[in-house]
Amino acid sequence: MQDKEKLSLTYFYREPRKTGLSIEGIFRLMTECLQDKVAIREFYCDGSRSRLQNIRQAGKVASQINHITGDVNFLALGLRGKKTILTVHDLGYYENPVHSRLNKLIYRTIWFTLPLKCVDIVTVVSDFTKQKLIKYFHFPEDRIRVIHNPVKPLFVPMPKAAINGQPRILMMGTGKHKNLSGLIEAAKGCNFHLDIIGWPAPDEVAKLEQYGISHTLYNKLSDEEVLQRYATCDILFNASFYEGFGMPIVEAQAVGRPVITSNIGAMLEVGQGSAVLVDPNEPEQIRAAINSLLDKKVYDATVAKGFENAAKYDYRKIAEQYLQVYKELSR
Repeated sequence: MQDKEKLSLTYFYREPRKTGLSIEGIFRLMTECLQDKVAIREFYCDGSRSRLQNIRQAGKVASQINHITGDVNFLALGLRGKKTILTVHDLGYYENPVHSRLNKLIYRTIWFTLPLKCVDIVTVVSDFTKQKLIKYFHFPEDRIRVIHNPVKPLFVPMPKAAINGQPRILMMGTGKHKNLSGLIEAAKGCNFHLDIIGWPAPDEVAKLEQYGISHTLYNKLSDEEVLQRYATCDILFNASFYEGFGMPIVEAQAVGRPVITSNIGAMLEVGQGSAVLVDPNEPEQIRAAINSLLDKKVYDATVAKGFENAAKYDYRKIAEQYLQVYKELSR
C-alpha cells in the first residue's frame, strides 16, 4: 500500500518530559505496530506557550484522524469539526477530595466538559474509568471504547528459582493513593525487604525507620532498570486506593512475579482471577497475602495465572484494537 492510500493520523501529546512517560510509551508502541498501516505524525505541546496557543497550533496540524493521547484534553478545542479521539486514563485528580471546589470546577470545564463536546470517540483504559466518565459527565456509552494499556515487549518472563530468604516486596509509585502506609503496617515485625520506587512522604520514611523495616528506595529508573527490579523481587505490591488501570500488575505478571492488589476499582478488573486480592485498608490482609505467597505451590500457581492474564495485554493486540477504532472513525 502506498503512503497516499494510508489513513493519516496525528498523535497529540503533552509537552516532552524526562520522567513519567507512561502515556508516551504506550503510543510509541502503537506507532511501531501501526506505521506500515497508518501514516502517523506527532504533535507535542510546547511548554513555553499558553494553552490557548497550543490549542490553536493543534488545529493547524490536524490529520484525517486525530488522537489526543491523554493529559492534554483541552487540545480538543482546537480540533472541533475534525475526526478526533480522546484517551482518558483516569479521573483521579477530579475525584481527589483535597482539591477545592473552584479547582475542580476549572478542571472539569477545561479537561472534560468542553473537550468532550469536540470529540467523536473516547477510549478509556478500563471499564472502571468508563463508568466514571458516564457517571460524572454523561458521555454517551456508545461512543466509549475500552482499550486496555499494553505490556511493553521489554517485560518478558524471567524465571525465579527460589523465593529470597528475606522476601523482597516491590512497590511502584509512592503517592498517598498508592498505599505505602498499608504496606509498612503489614511489614511491621516481619522479615521482609521493601523495594520502593518513588519518593515516600516524610511520615512514611519515618515509619519505615521507626519500625526498623529493611528497605531500598529507587527513583528515576529507566524501563530496563524497572525490569531489573521486577526480576529481583519476589512479590509486587499494588494494593492502591485508586488506579485508572494498574500497569505494574500486568508488567510483573509478564515477568513472572505474583501480584497483591486491591479488591476494588480497576485493580479488581485487571487482577481478578490472576492476583491475590486484598482490602487496601486492612494491613492484616496484606500481611496474610504476602505470607500465603511464601508457599511455593501457591507462588507458582499465582505466577502461572499471571502469565495467562498478561497475555491479554500484548501490545500487538492492543494496537489492532486502536486500528479498528481509527478505521471506524474514518468511514
